Amino acid sequence: MLPSLSASIRVAAAAALGAGLLAAPAAAQPRHLETEKHAVSVETMARGLEHPWGMAFLPDGRVLVTERNPGRLRILGRDGALSPAVQGVPEVYRYPGPTGRSQGGLFDVVLHPEFERNRTLFLSFSRWTEEGGGTAVARGRLAEQGGQARLEDVRVIFMQNNPDGSGLHFGGRMAVDPREGVLLLTIGDRRNMGRAQRADDHAGSVIRMTFDGEPAPGNPFLGQEGRDPHIYAIGLRNPQGMALDAETGTLWLNDHGPQRGDTIQRIEAGKNYGWPFLTGGKDYSGAPIGVGTEREGMESALHIFEETVAPSGLAIYRGEMFPEWRGDLLHGALRGRAVVRTRIEDGRVTQEEWMLRDLDRRIRDVRVDREGALWLLTEHEDGEVLRVTARRQ
Repeated sequence: MLPSLSASIRVAAAAALGAGLLAAPAAAQPRHLETEKHAVSVETMARGLEHPWGMAFLPDGRVLVTERNPGRLRILGRDGALSPAVQGVPEVYRYPGPTGRSQGGLFDVVLHPEFERNRTLFLSFSRWTEEGGGTAVARGRLAEQGGQARLEDVRVIFMQNNPDGSGLHFGGRMAVDPREGVLLLTIGDRRNMGRAQRADDHAGSVIRMTFDGEPAPGNPFLGQEGRDPHIYAIGLRNPQGMALDAETGTLWLNDHGPQRGDTIQRIEAGKNYGWPFLTGGKDYSGAPIGVGTEREGMESALHIFEETVAPSGLAIYRGEMFPEWRGDLLHGALRGRAVVRTRIEDGRVTQEEWMLRDLDRRIRDVRVDREGALWLLTEHEDGEVLRVTARRQ
């Protein structure tokens, strides 16, 4: 099983250095809310972001934030101020595709484990080529001078194979495993469900690569004819939350179902997670899909949510601020407008709590800082960065 650094492993080593240094803008008044186990305060750290998608804590306490629609990378300062757009970010492609809708843009940002030394970060985004579009990863070095930040030495290190004209189901969530020296990436089925069952097609899979974009040593399909060496697992629909557990080494993932049927998956090398044969949901037309939730040779979901979550973003809580949450999975909920806390014991979900529904905001990403506070991104045209802390009684 893959090891990891922390509950917010997607920020790699920076999670341990975290963002607990930021203070909310003076005008922001915290909201006081209740969960089943804690009284919490919710501070607005920033607002006015256009569909923010991913964030990473810098070692000095600032926060990198991506904006999906305009394809911008911003820096949230310790004073609560947002920087101008970081220059040098790769151009993203936001094509409408045949449906007239696009989920494309700039997605996740994660730091290299040795960021303090090399200033290297990774961005996932939708990219267009002569053959079509798909999910890509770029690597660059963050440079700052005179109050302006830019990426230097930028290069695309990975582009999904078999690009097409779809504007949907890019996946795009990343995680770093610093001890193995690998980068993990989710890719959706591109709204072409049959592709998720092909071990030679990146669509509907988890990709595992080196920091230079090469297939990672130990990948399950290395050297196998008719199978792609970048692929770590197949059979997924549109996973937008992924995290490595620091204590157990387990790779967890949440995946969008069709109509209902959102899932939690425990990802292992070479496994097939069944989409579109295995699902607890239906097509948007109401027509049935697949054969149910079990099939020989495929991995059934560890959990299927009864209520629609539309999950995006995932953190495994290992902080001290909320001790009753330790080891729990925290999922951002878009359709559900909540943070969904799940406790997994003996291979099944034993607790499920829908938290912070009073915010009435679509939650795109969830991270945990060094103090154990939760950081949330809200998926709106006027998107926010929120920080959730324990409230003293």
